[in-house]
Amino acid sequence: MENNEIIKSKEKFTKKAVHFGAGKIGRGFIAELLHDSGYEVIFGDVVEELVNLVNKEHKYPLFLINHNYEEKIIDHVTAYSNIKDADKLIDAMCDAEIITTSVMATNLSKVAPLITRGLKKRLEQGKGKAIVMACENAILGTDILKNAMIETKILTEEQIDSIGVFPNTAVDRMVFGGTHNGKEGIEIGDAYELVIEKNKLTNPNYEPIKGAEYVDNIMMYLQRKIYIINCGHAIAGYFGQALKGYEIVQDSLRDPDLLPQIREAMLESASALEKKYGFTHDSLVEYMETMMIKRFTTPGVVDPISRVSREPIRKISPNDRIMGPANNCEEYGLDNTYLLKGVACALKFKSEGDLQAEELQNYIAENGVEATIIKYTGVKQDSHMYKVILSEYKKLI
Repeated sequence: MENNEIIKSKEKFTKKAVHFGAGKIGRGFIAELLHDSGYEVIFGDVVEELVNLVNKEHKYPLFLINHNYEEKIIDHVTAYSNIKDADKLIDAMCDAEIITTSVMATNLSKVAPLITRGLKKRLEQGKGKAIVMACENAILGTDILKNAMIETKILTEEQIDSIGVFPNTAVDRMVFGGTHNGKEGIEIGDAYELVIEKNKLTNPNYEPIKGAEYVDNIMMYLQRKIYIINCGHAIAGYFGQALKGYEIVQDSLRDPDLLPQIREAMLESASALEKKYGFTHDSLVEYMETMMIKRFTTPGVVDPISRVSREPIRKISPNDRIMGPANNCEEYGLDNTYLLKGVACALKFKSEGDLQAEELQNYIAENGVEATIIKYTGVKQDSHMYKVILSEYKKLI
């Protein structure tokens, strides 16, 4: 397969990219596309084990799920510790064309100071603008990162804008850890989505990353991805644990009782996106079936609910993957019953070591579920959505 040819020539790697986050998404998705676009990739991470793993051979294997786990090598990579090697990362950012992240949205504020220091030195050296993009499962993640950078006060907003451009992205790919042929690596699916806000690039006609989609209206694609795929994925986990005691998402997606309900939640979300952005119904159904149902029921794929549904406070917040589409439905007078049932099941979610899950359960225990619904979802007391969530929650007790 042409896309999976291993590039051997050093001359092809004439550009540099710095990517924060050497986890599975970082190595198995963003760095792969950067690599295939001719970038030498420098990772930054706080986990020493990941830094050492990348630096062991300065290459690592990917295993292609849809091609019998065929091996693909990602080379020309280096990693530095955000803590111990901050100066090296700052120097690397001075030479990089692209700076990206996949650290989880909740950690963007933690990498913002280091990225800002890199841009400050870049500015002092008189370098051109870098492309800075947060590749996270979040609405307008790059805006979140940029605001966090401004808050550091290391540079003014004007200075930040003079040395960088900040396109938002929509990202999605199935990645898992895996061992094949005696090698530990990352399993990746063929299907992925990297949508980039092209009007924020210095040159809107320039496509810095091959395989990405460049669009004018990023929000419609962000909401399509987060409000259908992430929504369905999370709800499959919450339904599975709360209603059947499952630990694996695929058990929910193969359950004849649960799958129709999961589909209904995604279709509710899709109906609002049709109204809001003009997507066709058929295109959204095909997107849902291909990027969610078929992809996550690929033979051999095992996704723990503890991972998929982690951080429930974030996932039931007003604009995130469940309440966001539920609010859209409410605005357009559309049914949102199954989305709100997803919120109720999320309020029952338990996972050892998940700080948000623990906070949620503690708040329910101390203040009652009624107060919890209002505090964490943003719905008003005695509103239609409040009543549905409360009713569905009581069915679970």
